[in-house]
Amino acid sequence: MPPVPAIHVNELTKTFRVTRPRPRTLAGRMQDVFSPRTQVVRAVDGISLSIERGERVAFIGPNGAGKSTTLKMLSGILHPDSGDATVLGHVPWRDRSALAFEIGAVFGQRSQLWYHLPARDTFALLAHVYEVPADEHH
Repeated sequence: MPPVPAIHVNELTKTFRVTRPRPRTLAGRMQDVFSPRTQVVRAVDGISLSIERGERVAFIGPNGAGKSTTLKMLSGILHPDSGDATVLGHVPWRDRSALAFEIGAVFGQRSQLWYHLPARDTFALLAHVYEVPADEHH
């Protein structure tokens, strides 16, 4: 039996409904100004991937490419519209609590990282601040 990948993603999709202002209209159509229109934005469009245990992967792309949305689905923060995924044997959006004991994710916390310290030292310092035992972080 082949080893089970650490992360397996199959056709994961996520859309959001966003509100867009309507353009101003003239002559008696002022109600259009006050009734915004909604638009469906596809943030993740059928992504599939597999990452083996021990593999290191960089997830890069331009703003709006769906990187954060994908990572939020893989950490259980967001539910996908379709597709399936497993992370360390867990379905993230179903087993979020159990998965949280096995992974870590930081979103938008640039203030937590100091550019003049190596990442290892930054994490060691944060582990000390949050009282994480030394044998639990590397």
